[in-house]
Amino acid sequence: MKCPACGNAEMETKIKDETLFYGGQSMTLPTMQGDFCPACGEGLWDEESYRRYTEAQAAIVRAVKGEVSADIRRIRKHLKLTQAELSKVVGIGKVAFSRYERGETKPPTPLVKLLRLVERHPDLLAEMSPAFNSHQAELSSQ
Repeated sequence: MKCPACGNAEMETKIKDETLFYGGQSMTLPTMQGDFCPACGEGLWDEESYRRYTEAQAAIVRAVKGEVSADIRRIRKHLKLTQAELSKVVGIGKVAFSRYERGETKPPTPLVKLLRLVERHPDLLAEMSPAFNSHQAELSSQ
């Protein structure tokens, strides 16, 4: 079979490791088999390797999204705020915030960075929202 990408060389069957990258994480799949072009490097996985590849892709995406959602939930709880309260402070809808925490939707990177910064410096919340000042006063009086 000729290479579907360059049309030049005959494809060669090879077994090799394949590494996937997503969201700063990586996963290596050992002994993947497929046909590869010696001229351009393009390849086609066999049926079993393709199944493993697609399952690994889904797993790494779930792992990355799950970590971010867990971070958001942990930060919110550390700040002793409800989803509605924190979503109001950062200026997003509470339904969107809930989806971020459940890992259904990937939150914007600037929001994640902001929350991580606020986790380290909770006093910044007072500057972000006057509503937070009254919330903090209530917590202090309890």
